[in-house]
Amino acid sequence: GMIGFYLLFTGRRVGPRPEDRLDAEIHEGAGEQGHFSPWSWWPIVLSAAAATGFLGLASGWWIFYIGVGFSIIAIIGWVYEYSRGLHAH
Repeated sequence: GMIGFYLLFTGRRVGPRPEDRLDAEIHEGAGEQGHFSPWSWWPIVLSAAAATGFLGLASGWWIFYIGVGFSIIAIIGWVYEYSRGLHAH
């Protein structure tokens, strides 16, 4: 429900984008597409934590709980990446 509300709210605020229209031209979608972090290590940490969690599902629940703990740390680190250190705004 929260994700659906966010998408509905953002879609109404932004309006129809070129990829939503059938008569759009390619040049209408040019320009900045968003903010990306090419130097971020958190997605790699999160994927390793997810792999640990899936390994725990296959072999033992105690490994799954370790993967969940690492996943929580990785998600918090990824969310707050720009709130501290060199890249804080």
